[in-house]
Amino acid sequence: MNNNILGDQIKSLRTAKKMTLSVMAERVGVKTSSIASYESGARTPSVEVLVKIAQLFRVSTDNLLGYSNTFSNKYSLDITDLNQRQRNTIQDIVTTYKRHNCFVKNVNENYVFTKLKELGLEYDSDDLPVEY
Repeated sequence: MNNNILGDQIKSLRTAKKMTLSVMAERVGVKTSSIASYESGARTPSVEVLVKIAQLFRVSTDNLLGYSNTFSNKYSLDITDLNQRQRNTIQDIVTTYKRHNCFVKNVNENYVFTKLKELGLEYDSDDLPVEY
């Protein structure tokens, strides 16, 4: 594992929250020097500390380890306290929005392609406008 990825993620999350090393250390339950060592890549936190850091910043451990991107379009939601009916409702909402976005995208693309065709333009295999 690349300690710099982990260290960079920890430092990035900490500084984004405008949190000092000492405040983070106190919240995680380690020494300030330990947090500094994690950020520099000199040390790797234990699994327990890694989980505490993830919980502190409300990210996954995968995110901390560089297996997912904080700024990607994938998000994790804590649905621990929801019953199965509520979880299903959330999944239905997400599915509905995804279908809506796909539909809107297709409608917009078809509109653009229709307008381009009306202007005598079509797309070649490289998706570049070509005039005929």
